[in-house]
Amino acid sequence: MNAARTVHRTSLVAAAAAGVLLALAVPGLASAGYYGDETDYAKASGGPTGQYSCGSSTGVTICFKASDDLIYVKDTKADGYAAAADWYYSNSMRTGSCVNKLTAGTWGVCNKNFAENQIVWFDPTRYNNGQYVDDGDSFSVYA
Repeated sequence: MNAARTVHRTSLVAAAAAGVLLALAVPGLASAGYYGDETDYAKASGGPTGQYSCGSSTGVTICFKASDDLIYVKDTKADGYAAAADWYYSNSMRTGSCVNKLTAGTWGVCNKNFAENQIVWFDPTRYNNGQYVDDGDSFSVYA
């Protein structure tokens, strides 16, 4: 694992810990079963069109279309794991996952509303019933 990847995973863990502390501090705020404080389940869709940025890992391809704040997730391997796009703002406490629990080979999409002109980091990740399995190289995009 390279140093940049280690730093990224450390940032993800720190952001997740901050989300847990926030959930404990605010009565009635439920924590997500996946990464971060926002979990969205992807709706079936076609793949991304137009301008977008993508990343992939074993069993997962994710793309982000900044002009529409759309996160696309494709489960590329029939292995029983959920494919997800974990994301976080580099200068914000906002974090989350777009989870594709659809059939393997199917694109799913999550429609987000990100603040403009901020860097958003994405990580293609696999989960087993909400438990982290593995991930790939992260990438960043201006939202």
